[in-house]
Formats: sequence, structure tokens, C-alpha cells
Amino acid sequence: DSERLDFLDTLGFKTIEKRKVCKSSNDVILAIKEIGALRDELEYDIDGAVVDVNNLKVREEMGTTVKVPKWAIAYKYPPEQKTTKILDIVTQVGRTGQVTPMAILEPVRVAGSVISKTTLHNFDYVKEKDIKIGDTVVIQKAGDVIPEVISVVKSKRTGNEVEYEIPKVCPVCGEELEKINDEVALRCTNNECPAQIFRSLVHFASRNAMDISGLGDAIVEQLIDNNLIKDIADIYYLKYDDIVKLDRFAPKSARNLINAIEKTKNNSLDKLLFGFGMRHIGKKAAKTLAENFDNIYMIKDASFDDINSLDDFGAIMAQSVVDFFSKKETDMLISKF
Repeated sequence: DSERLDFLDTLGFKTIEKRKVCKSSNDVILAIKEIGALRDELEYDIDGAVVDVNNLKVREEMGTTVKVPKWAIAYKYPPEQKTTKILDIVTQVGRTGQVTPMAILEPVRVAGSVISKTTLHNFDYVKEKDIKIGDTVVIQKAGDVIPEVISVVKSKRTGNEVEYEIPKVCPVCGEELEKINDEVALRCTNNECPAQIFRSLVHFASRNAMDISGLGDAIVEQLIDNNLIKDIADIYYLKYDDIVKLDRFAPKSARNLINAIEKTKNNSLDKLLFGFGMRHIGKKAAKTLAENFDNIYMIKDASFDDINSLDDFGAIMAQSVVDFFSKKETDMLISKF
């Protein structure tokens, strides 16, 4: 294989230049360490090094599994860590009403992208890590994807840092926040909270849910601001004449959105169930529900035990489904749909 890559080099093709032919396992370990030490100097970002068998005939003999070749393996480097400063801590409201703290950071480049904000998970996490506004912190990308605060560099504290106060009311609608049962999270229980409505609509239109092409964040915001939609069912009551009058909409784009919405009426039940955004119910659980019940009315009438007995379902998930379908708001949604 190395000879093929060398040949491609001579023809002018771009290949990975930091490659090395190793004769022993010790050579492999050394090569991995050498490549790891060069991560910051490379023109591109890497999260690991691939070790593969150089002999093509041996590769053929080793074969593959259903998913991966047996003659190759990836070594993953530890996540890259950087220090930066917390400029502020703000709150955001999720589609289920959960209110979470978010750190606004002094921008810093980590694992290939500039990070300027990151979630702090929940208010207990802020307390546990003793995070204050103005702190210097160590951040990394979990799995080289999601940025997170690992620790506070307390030796860099000046005394000017500000203790973060946990909010008592929703930052969007002003409703008092509640702790439900033994959950860590604080929640806004106001079903008409604009933040909840916005996020539930964006989730409903997302690819893994109803997959409504053209219904992104900015358009959802515009439709809410113009009082055209207040819940996910209202999407199916949108009319061409209402949309075409709005900014950013030409006749063609308005027609495309109406057609995209119309197309999703043929979606499978699991997409609608996932689109509802029930707590603890992801794509897989939605599919399991759809496979075990003929229609949405059967799910609504199902008992806790009926749902809890399904494969991959636990008590918390089952209770979440029962609670969702027992709400008056859900009855209204189903009627509107």
C-alpha cells in the first residue's frame, strides 16, 4: 500500500505526508506518538492515527467484518485542551422547558474550530466545578465534537470573579422555574413560553423528525413573530398567501415551503412521534412505539405497563409517553393534526 501512495505522489496527487512504514509494534507506537506531537503544526485537523497492514495480499487474507476491515485500526488521541476566560454565563430554554446555563467564552481555537460559547450542562455542574464569571477555565471538545468546560484554573483568580446566581424565573417568559421530582434540571412549565414554542417547532421540522425542507430557525422565528404559528400543528394550516407576503419569501420559495409541508403528510408514524419532542423519547424509541401500535390513538390509550413492556423501554420512558398523551394540550394537537 505504501508503494501505491508513493506512486500517487510522483503523479502529483495529494496524499497524507505524515505516513510511516513500521516494522514492529514498537515502531507503530513511536509513529503514533510522533504524529500526535505534530497535531498543532499540521495544515489540517486530526483526531487520531490509522494503523493498517501494508501488504495487500495479507489484507485480503485477513478480510473484513460486516462493518470494518480486520487489517486496519484507528488510534484516537486524547481531546485537545485549551484555556480561555468565561466572559459571562447566560441561560437558554430547551424545547422541553429545561433551563440550562451557557458560558460565553473569550474565543479560542480548539480541535479545528473557534469556540465562543459552550453549555454548562446544569446548575449543579456550575456549583460542583465552582465556576464563576471571569474565571480562566480549561475547555476541550468531548469526542472532538462538543465543547465543554473541564476545570477552573483557580491559580489565575484575581478576586474580581463574580459568583453566578441561579435564576428563579424563566429568562424568556418570566414564569417561575420548577424542579420536577428528583431531577437536577430546572424547568419552565409555561407551555406558551416563546422559547419552548420556537425550539419545539425547529425540532419538529428537523431532518430526523418531519424533515420539512426550508423550515429553519430564521423562518420559524419569522412565522412566530407574525403570529402565523403557535404550535407544531399550526404548520399544516399555513397558506401560500400568508407566507408570500413575508420578508425573505419570493413566490417560488413560498410555494416550495407549502409543497415541503404537504409532502410530509405521508411520513411514517415514528417521525411524527419523534417530532412531538417527548422527553426521553429519541428516534429509536419512537420507532419502537410505531412498530408496536397501529396508530397514534392506540398509543394514547395504552397503559404504562403496555409501554413499559416494549423492548428497550424503561419505566422513565414509559411514564414520559403516558404523561404526554394524558395532557389536554396533546389532545388538542392530535385534533388539529
